[in-house]
Amino acid sequence: MKRIWIIAALAVLALPAAGQGLEQLLPWLRQQEQQRQRGQQERDGAVAEALGLRNRFEWEYDADFLYWFDNREFAASGDRPLASMTLNAVVLTPAVGFRVTQTPRVTHRLRLGVEYAHDMGAADWENLAREVIVYYDGHVRTRRGMFEGLAGVFPRRYAEGSYSEAFYSDEFRFRDRNLEGVLLKWRASRFYAELGCDWMGQKGFERKERFQVFTAGEWQAARWLSLGWTGSLYHYAGSIAAPGVVDNHLLEPWAKVDLAGGTRWQELSLQAGALLSYQRDRARTHDVLFPTGGELVATVRRWNVALQNTAYFGDNLLPLYAGRDTGGNPYGSMLYFGQPCYTGFYDRVEASWEPVIARYVSLKLAARAHFTQAGFLGWQQQFGLVFDLDALRSPGQASGRCR
Repeated sequence: MKRIWIIAALAVLALPAAGQGLEQLLPWLRQQEQQRQRGQQERDGAVAEALGLRNRFEWEYDADFLYWFDNREFAASGDRPLASMTLNAVVLTPAVGFRVTQTPRVTHRLRLGVEYAHDMGAADWENLAREVIVYYDGHVRTRRGMFEGLAGVFPRRYAEGSYSEAFYSDEFRFRDRNLEGVLLKWRASRFYAELGCDWMGQKGFERKERFQVFTAGEWQAARWLSLGWTGSLYHYAGSIAAPGVVDNHLLEPWAKVDLAGGTRWQELSLQAGALLSYQRDRARTHDVLFPTGGELVATVRRWNVALQNTAYFGDNLLPLYAGRDTGGNPYGSMLYFGQPCYTGFYDRVEASWEPVIARYVSLKLAARAHFTQAGFLGWQQQFGLVFDLDALRSPGQASGRCR
């Protein structure tokens, strides 16, 4: 018993000395770890430089090709008519530039090109050049994920988020193919987020000042569950001839359940989202409008053939559609970029086929039917073909791809 008490007393006396020794040891350990990390970075840099991967300069070239056919057969639905027409056009965007590989994990690109477009059947071949493409694209790969930043004028398809057609209709995506501004993206193993700004108009005598901030994100909470959001802040200001400002903001948090795991199906999903809007015509009234609604999207997919049903229930998300600015100009599609059918009940059914051809070739064949509270509205037949040369030349890190 006396031995136990003696040992305990010696242990108590030794604790302060041990604590002091530990306090002296921790800084040394931190210093050793910092030296090890610096040494590893120097070795990585030496290897990269030996392999010619540090600050390596390369000339690049690219060409994007798009063919789009969209036959639209619609009937009028109340005060939201959708015109029957055929969109049939071909777009080619050649570009040149260079890439600087700063390190194996950091790359920089500069691109300059011109978008050429021709509407099929049009006799005029003089106005082929539609828009100059010029942008910076930077990639940074870390242990946790990939960051990409773009600035300039670049293709809209570089925004990789998923947006409801309450935000952007298929017609708007085709007609406004490029973004002018900045886009920031981050992708990790189970998470993706993007934030961008599109400067759509510079104020002039008749030209309105317009810009839109947009965002989208998705978190893979489980194998069968995804949570995400899409959002838009649209500032529709006036011109010198028609002053005024209209705010049109829209947010959609959503949840998606996909039960295709462990089955032969590619997708068996149901997505539910809440569309929350803030709208105000500052020149006309001080009242703020808060239209809201819900959207359900059910999708089944197998053998690259999909059947998708999108249903909206709620308020009129376009309350100012028929309004006019202080100069008498209608708001219409200048204020709302989504499908002009989100005015109450709206249902859209799409059957599509998207075969896997190559990573640089995308093809889609689709038929879409539209319904509102008034009944059958009309339908579309679509065919799209995209060829992306950069995805072939740079499969590991194509421009505009945060992967």
